[in-house]
Amino acid sequence: SGTNYPPYNLVKLDNTSQQLQIALAGFAKDDIEVSVERKVLNVKVQKPDVAQVGTFVHKGVATRTFSRNWQLSEDTIVDEVKYEDGMLYITLKRIVPEEDQRKVLPIS
Repeated sequence: SGTNYPPYNLVKLDNTSQQLQIALAGFAKDDIEVSVERKVLNVKVQKPDVAQVGTFVHKGVATRTFSRNWQLSEDTIVDEVKYEDGMLYITLKRIVPEEDQRKVLPIS
C-alpha cells in the first residue's frame, strides 16, 4: 500500500509522550492488530470478505488490507492502545533515565 494510507496524526501530549492517531473508519476492532517487534511499531488491518449488498455509486471510504510500520527510538515504549469511533489511538512514551531527568534542588 502507499505511504499515505491510512491517514494519521502525531500529537505531542507533553515532554515525554506523543499520541499516534490513525483514521480507520469502516474497520472493526477485531480487524486491527497492533504489535511491536525490535523497536518497530506495526499496525496491520485484515478486512474480512463480507457479502456486499448493492452496487456502489460512489466509494469514498477505503477499507483495504494494509500494514504500516513506524520505527521507535530505543527509549520509546507503547504505553496505551485504544480504538474508538473509527480512530486508533496509540500513546507512545519516552523513558527518561533518572540521571537525565530534571531535578529541582532545594535552596537552603
